[in-house]
Amino acid sequence: MTDAAKSRQDSSSNSPGIVFKGYKSGLTLIIPETGSFETYLDELRNHLDQAKDFFKGAKLAIKTGNRQLCEEERFFLLQIIEEAGMVVQPTVNEPETSKKVKKKGASPQGMLIPSVTVRKTVRSGQRIEYEGNILVMGDVNPGAEIIAAGDIVVLGKLRGTAHAGANGNRQAEIFAFQIKPVQIRIAEVYTRAPEKERLKDKRYFSPEVAMIRDDRIVVEKVTPNYFNQKYKY
Repeated sequence: MTDAAKSRQDSSSNSPGIVFKGYKSGLTLIIPETGSFETYLDELRNHLDQAKDFFKGAKLAIKTGNRQLCEEERFFLLQIIEEAGMVVQPTVNEPETSKKVKKKGASPQGMLIPSVTVRKTVRSGQRIEYEGNILVMGDVNPGAEIIAAGDIVVLGKLRGTAHAGANGNRQAEIFAFQIKPVQIRIAEVYTRAPEKERLKDKRYFSPEVAMIRDDRIVVEKVTPNYFNQKYKY
């Protein structure tokens, strides 16, 4: 067992940084139990960027000790690792209930779908992709891209590119407080907002939904009874 790499220590908090350890089975990434997880993500991204293709194809296990990652933290961590071309191995910190939840969630009506929450505005050049629903608690700026196998919900303005039902699900929908995208796509159907219309910035806005109807995408206001009528609760 040897240290493959070790990150800098935070002099202000004296807390250790991330550590890579090499084993016969592959590499293990150790993330400290305490300290800002966002800081460790930035540290990991910088480390992998500097290493370039050195880690490409490597098998990586992740250890976080007693730190319990929320779904959003786990999503961004895996995204950074996969972008570096590494293969994530099962870890000792992976909750044992995850597989059970998936089994329980497979109801006959297919109502329970895995989702990820992004608690920030998605800025130009950023790409979020998930095999389920994506909820963005912020805006999606021009130049940003959201891709979901399920629905996309934006608690703000959708002005970038959004692709719901990426696996071919024509029932998927895109919700936002204002839909003025560069492009929206549901399954294989797509549309673009007119340039003049897209650049207008309304002071007041209300929830809208984009869906496929008659083989084209339409955008409508979300009425108070929209979900009751659609899903007949």
